[in-house]
Amino acid sequence: MSWIGLRDARGGVFSAVGLGRVDRTPFDLNAVLAHGTVMFEFASDPRVGDQTLLNYGATHPWAAGMKMTLGADGVLCLSHWTGAQRRVYRVATGLVTVTKSITVSYTWDAPLRRGVMVVEATGLTAPIVLEVPAPLPLSVRDAMRMMSDRQHCAINSNLRFLAIADEVMPIGVLPTLGGATLIQTPKGGVPVSKLRAGQMVTTASGSTCQVRWVGSALLPARGRFAPLTLRAPYHGLRHDMVVAPDQKLRARGPEVEYLFGTAQISMRAGDLEDGVSVRAASSALVHRYWQVMLDRPEPLAVAGLVFDSLDIGAIQTDPSLRTHLVLANLPPELLPGDNHNAVPHLKSYETLTLRKLQVA
Repeated sequence: MSWIGLRDARGGVFSAVGLGRVDRTPFDLNAVLAHGTVMFEFASDPRVGDQTLLNYGATHPWAAGMKMTLGADGVLCLSHWTGAQRRVYRVATGLVTVTKSITVSYTWDAPLRRGVMVVEATGLTAPIVLEVPAPLPLSVRDAMRMMSDRQHCAINSNLRFLAIADEVMPIGVLPTLGGATLIQTPKGGVPVSKLRAGQMVTTASGSTCQVRWVGSALLPARGRFAPLTLRAPYHGLRHDMVVAPDQKLRARGPEVEYLFGTAQISMRAGDLEDGVSVRAASSALVHRYWQVMLDRPEPLAVAGLVFDSLDIGAIQTDPSLRTHLVLANLPPELLPGDNHNAVPHLKSYETLTLRKLQVA
């Protein structure tokens, strides 16, 4: 199965068989989601004090609820209860300044009695991961109410989206390329969705690398996962292409050297969004992204731009993260070595400054 619910400021939608699918077969509201993921993204401003991000509560046919708060001290607190059972998890995020994008994922595997809460934000160098023992599962009724019943579930105005899946979804480093993205190989361009592990690809420097992993993830098409269209001929593109806002692009030139004192930098595609050269792409409720990992950290030339391949820097900092990522099933010996090819990554305001200088 997959994502079964999605909610944002415009409203919510729920489908027990998966978003975008049509099945009129009756489903049991009292059924328990033995595996699942709750994910939401929000903006934070600690200057307003404690923030209640999500507040769901019901008493019929039994007591159930989920509440998420973020304190002015940066402590994120998740409370989840069903009947007389209650779980409370706290994560000290250290996010005590205005933060434009924070993503929280809460997953559970009830049969194995284990779960995880993960916090990702633009101000964090790596995801914060909290292992949670014996998490409580949601019922189908709870999931549906959280998506579509405003009487039972209130969300903060700073919440960009709330999504629920009926399986444990990967977190952390996620794919960011549209499936039609052409990756250059010695035999020509191949859509990333058609690449296979073991194939050779041509890097931005003209050398060849072996694909160690290629895969995809279906993600809510909202917030940091809302697809963007990079439009040709802007930024040197030869044709339009679709990416996620978190896709990293490389840039070099005199403006880069002048501003940052280095020959090359990387920046988020989302920080280039201006409504003209980079703008929101039409999308359904969910979008499938792809990405590749090479045998060494090399950027790829795609349609005139230089893109980073899958960034595994977080795994090198904390190897335990791998079990929660899209790379969970990859043998560790296939991971490339240290990311010696890393370049400085720009903050949002630095990208804006660079763009203004480039068009001046």
